[in-house]
Amino acid sequence: MTPKLTAGRRLRQEMDAALKRAGEEIGQALEWDEAEEMMLSRAAGCADRAEELQKAYAVELAGEARPTALTRLSAEIRALDKQSVDLVRSVHVGVGVPKSITHQKAARSRWDRVPGRGA
Repeated sequence: MTPKLTAGRRLRQEMDAALKRAGEEIGQALEWDEAEEMMLSRAAGCADRAEELQKAYAVELAGEARPTALTRLSAEIRALDKQSVDLVRSVHVGVGVPKSITHQKAARSRWDRVPGRGA
């Protein structure tokens, strides 16, 4: 019987699979650098803690359902989810410098305002 994967391990497997696909697309074996490894480890830890708190939330909801306890658990789960997403977002899958979509839109907007250029 295979052990159940934690949320953190699932996250790590998905990110490793994405890196492998990106490497296959360009014909290179890609690896995470030290900073990316740290970010992924922290994101996985956040995902695991959020999963454990979700269990505590379910127990509280099924039991006493104290509003204060539910609110605190819910807030912590949301914070961990956001932190996990932010950490994963800081990891770049692929080769080259990651491009910010927000900065690209801003630059395109400025470029399109120049007379005789753009759309």
